[in-house]
Amino acid sequence: MAALPGSGLFRDLAAQAGRGLLDALFPIECVGCGASGSVICDKCAADLPVLRPPFCAICATPGDFARCQTCAESVRRFDGVRAPYRYAGAIRQAILALKYGGIKAGAPQLGDLLAGYLDANPLPGEIVAPVPMHRRRLRERGYNQAELLARRVANHSALRYERDLLFRTRPVEPQAGIGSAAQRAVNVSGSIGVLSGLDVSGASVILVDDVATTGSTLESCAAALKESGAASVWGLTLAVAGGESLAE
Repeated sequence: MAALPGSGLFRDLAAQAGRGLLDALFPIECVGCGASGSVICDKCAADLPVLRPPFCAICATPGDFARCQTCAESVRRFDGVRAPYRYAGAIRQAILALKYGGIKAGAPQLGDLLAGYLDANPLPGEIVAPVPMHRRRLRERGYNQAELLARRVANHSALRYERDLLFRTRPVEPQAGIGSAAQRAVNVSGSIGVLSGLDVSGASVILVDDVATTGSTLESCAAALKESGAASVWGLTLAVAGGESLAE
């Protein structure tokens, strides 16, 4: 039997409504200790793994070097990446809860943490944009966590927010399932486009995502923006993973 026109949209809306109902019925809990009220309680927030020097001046990978091996041996398309935390402990658990656990209610607090970091550590930028998600995966998940974070950052700043500045030109395999940095780069290479009609010539863009690992996704986004004339592209993420491990 053929599906009714628009039935896919109705299913997506129903799924999102169901997630919203679950958020209302079950109070959010701290990923660190289980206390009710927020995705990270005040006590656990005080122990978050702050990213402190030394780290790579370009991609912010933690390590005792001025530049990591990748950034020393190749020219990055982004101008740099910055993050308030290392990908460990409660912030790692909060990112996983938001990204894979459907804990959308945790996005405002995490977005505020990111906005506070940007306020204290300004980056060159006039446009804030999220790393895009392919429409197929967006339908499955119901939301793009990078979009939720980016909107919160933009709301706390005087920067212009462009939700749809970038788009996925093709679906890619989840980066979490790819262990090699080289394979991750190939997986996302050429998979990002800039929305036609949006002029970024000479613009400074801040790309927002949840976590940076090898930087391959940010690299692909930055390449598309630079090819469209952007003057600078900086990545802003909640956390960066160490060179010895990749994020889930």
